[in-house]
Amino acid sequence: MLYDINKINNSENIIKTNQSLAVISLVLLSFALGTSEFIVIGVLTDISESLKITEVKAGSLVSMFALSYSVFTPFSAAIAGKFNRFHFIISAGILFIIGNYLCSLAFNYSFLVIVRMIIAVISGALISVSISFTPYIVSKEKRPMTVAWIYSGFSIASIFGVPIGTSISYKFGWRASFIFISVFSALILIMMYFSLPKNTSVHKVKLIGQFIIFKDIRFILSTFTILFGAASSYVLYTYLKPIFLNYVHIPNKYISLTLFIFGISVFFSNLLSGKLAEHKGIYKLRFIFAAQFLCMIFLPIAFNNPLSSALIILIIGFLMYLMNSPVQLNILNFTEIEYPSCMTLASSNNSFSFNFGIALGSFIGSVIFDNYGLKWVGLGGAFLSLLAFLCVIILYNNNK
Repeated sequence: MLYDINKINNSENIIKTNQSLAVISLVLLSFALGTSEFIVIGVLTDISESLKITEVKAGSLVSMFALSYSVFTPFSAAIAGKFNRFHFIISAGILFIIGNYLCSLAFNYSFLVIVRMIIAVISGALISVSISFTPYIVSKEKRPMTVAWIYSGFSIASIFGVPIGTSISYKFGWRASFIFISVFSALILIMMYFSLPKNTSVHKVKLIGQFIIFKDIRFILSTFTILFGAASSYVLYTYLKPIFLNYVHIPNKYISLTLFIFGISVFFSNLLSGKLAEHKGIYKLRFIFAAQFLCMIFLPIAFNNPLSSALIILIIGFLMYLMNSPVQLNILNFTEIEYPSCMTLASSNNSFSFNFGIALGSFIGSVIFDNYGLKWVGLGGAFLSLLAFLCVIILYNNNK
């Protein structure tokens, strides 16, 4: 009898260990995805010099990646929903590794754009499937913080991934940064192989049938809330390095450290996002977007002083991801009950809407940069945060 009890306890410990490793592997996966996506921001100047293109053109690598990510993610997520989650995430992970290695071999701008667009499509499917794993590895009570931690991989990428990639680029060239991502991703792939559940339910549903969720007004409003919120931040974030150089007057050799400090504020943004999701997060987002609006309005004035510039930028970084978990958990909650066959597609909402926002924000930022100068990008961000504010108010009223 005692032997049986010990055997049960050991089995429970093994299950808990596997669950913890599964969560860690998914967080590390989002870290790799975030580093791959945002690395261009840290090596933008190096790429422009190496490929002999302008910084504005190099910045378009961010918007093109985000546009591909956002346009194709709903379709790649819908396709992923028809397959075994484990087999799909491992196969897509291998393609992700190959894609980043090919970036290190890029011989011109066009080749780099094409490969980055392919990586974007793969990344969208990977994060969608990783979020859809959460019901199988944690209890419903732990789901808000688990989703927050998975998304925090992107902010951890801002803290460690992008600065590390920037440091590698500074010492060995920007191509070495992409090799680093490939090697690191290979290690994560091994970890996922041994920790993720291999048999999860697969709903037999037609590919187009999954898109019925796009008719739900809550899903539509969620999409635009994230889209405009992200666009507001990325008007600024896309050109963060030249802003640090020209307005905060950070020497180039300290840019990695500065990005690290900025990344810390973004990291806490993601963790607090999980707490917001547990306590009427949708309602509280109206105050977040109001604060974002005020920061963006005052940004051109703040640029007159390096200290005020740094302070406002850090606050914007802290506000950047607060919307993620409340909106995504709200979607998962009504999808699980009303659209169970659409879970993988629903899990992709934050990813594709956020990246639509990145593309829109990067585009608006580049237009303002080209025509009026970098100092005025905050005004574009203010307009976008106002739109996000209006969307979240309507979404909250529809939830009630």
